[in-house]
Amino acid sequence: MSVREQQVNDALRVLDEMHRLCSIERDEYRRRRRQLLESLCDASGCNGSDTVRRALPAGVTLSAGTTVPRHAAGKAEVAAPRGRRVSSRLATVCVVVLGVVAGAAAVCWFLMTA
Repeated sequence: MSVREQQVNDALRVLDEMHRLCSIERDEYRRRRRQLLESLCDASGCNGSDTVRRALPAGVTLSAGTTVPRHAAGKAEVAAPRGRRVSSRLATVCVVVLGVVAGAAAVCWFLMTA
């Protein structure tokens, strides 16, 4: 990684932290992030063809079985399914419920032995 790339990477980390801590609004975060990435692109002379977001053709099936609708095909920002977030929340709820049940069972067992 070049010195310039390291500087931009460090600036992106600081920017991400500011956004995570709600120090800046989402629109401001996106604007600054775009500027940093474009400054890196300008310095390297890239033409923007190597981008993280690419348009998906119509009919492409995403990881959660969702298909990109025809009206969304060709647009750069297609929302990804949120399957992982839901399964993560479900797992958290299950762990909490199991903890409560185990705690209640332990209390009952202690009361029965006393």
